[in-house]
Amino acid sequence: MNKIIILRAIRQSSTLRLRPEGLTEESRSFIRKILTTAFLLILFSLYVESVYALKILPQSKSNSKTAVVKKSQATGISIVPKFRRDRKALLVYFSNLQNTESVSYMLIYKTNGQQEGAGGSVKPSEGNANRELLFGTCSKNVCRYHTNLSNMSLEVTAKLKSGKTLLKRYKIRI
Repeated sequence: MNKIIILRAIRQSSTLRLRPEGLTEESRSFIRKILTTAFLLILFSLYVESVYALKILPQSKSNSKTAVVKKSQATGISIVPKFRRDRKALLVYFSNLQNTESVSYMLIYKTNGQQEGAGGSVKPSEGNANRELLFGTCSKNVCRYHTNLSNMSLEVTAKLKSGKTLLKRYKIRI
C-alpha cells in the first residue's frame, strides 16, 4: 500500500498543471498582456523581414567588357565605348551631336612596351555615329592584331557651336 501512495505522489508531482481557477484576475490580465505583446512582436518581425526582402532587387553583375557610359549634361553629347565581342577592337557610339561643330577621338594603348593608337573624327551631320577602333593593323583584308595590351585610354574632343571645347577622357580596363 505504501508503494501505491508513493507512485501516486510521484505521478502527481511530475505533471504540473496550470488551472485558471488558481490564478487571480490580475495574474490573468498580466499573462494576456505578455502573450499579446509576444504575438505582436512575432507578427511585426515577420512583416518587417518581408518588407525588407521586397526592397532587395536582383542586380545585374557589372560587365567588365563595357566601359562606363558618359554623358555631358550641359551639351547632351553621349559617348559610349564598348569592347567588340572578340575584344580585338573598341566600338565607340556617338549620339546627340547636333550642338557640336566637330568631334575628334584618339585611342592610345601600349603593346609589348610600344605605344600604338588610332584616331579619327565624326561629323555632326552624321547624327548618331559608330566607330570601330581596331587593336592592330589591316592591309588588303589581312589584319594583324596587337597582343599584351596595357594602359589604354580614349580621348574625345568636341568643339561646340557655343565656342567651347569639351574634352572627355576614358581609361579603359583590358
